[in-house]
Amino acid sequence: MKKTIAVLFAVMMMLFSTVPAFAAVSPQPSTFKYKVVIIPTEGGDGSYKFTTGIDEKGEQHVFIEPLPYDGYTFDHWEISGGPFRTDSKYTDANMNIIISGDLVCTPYYRKASSGGTTGPVATATAKKDDSTTSPKTGASDVVPYVVLVLSLAACSAAVFKLVKSK
Repeated sequence: MKKTIAVLFAVMMMLFSTVPAFAAVSPQPSTFKYKVVIIPTEGGDGSYKFTTGIDEKGEQHVFIEPLPYDGYTFDHWEISGGPFRTDSKYTDANMNIIISGDLVCTPYYRKASSGGTTGPVATATAKKDDSTTSPKTGASDVVPYVVLVLSLAACSAAVFKLVKSK
């Protein structure tokens, strides 16, 4: 009788240990932390006005405006990273971006002249990470099934041994 209770207790402990593996995914936080990097180019040192906010849909907005040096005017943005989306034109200095990942923003400027503006100022390029996925963390999706199969195998072996000993 003691062996039977011990086996049942072992089975219950193994089954209860798999419950967290099958538990529902934790809810996502209502705020997120994303990195927005501004790459300085000729005509500006990377200074900018920057504000953030979350709209009624829970989307993270970034409002950004570059501050060019005297004698320069804003020309256009290059934005990479993300994912992100915007309804602003890339030629608008005041950019409203809805982000769900880290961004690299590069403002480009034109030299201002009395007769209009010249072409975009030549700048150096920065190497960016083109990977589209972030590293996976946490347990593999297979772990709960492995734990369950091993638990059932251990229980079966214990029951087999118990039945054979009688």
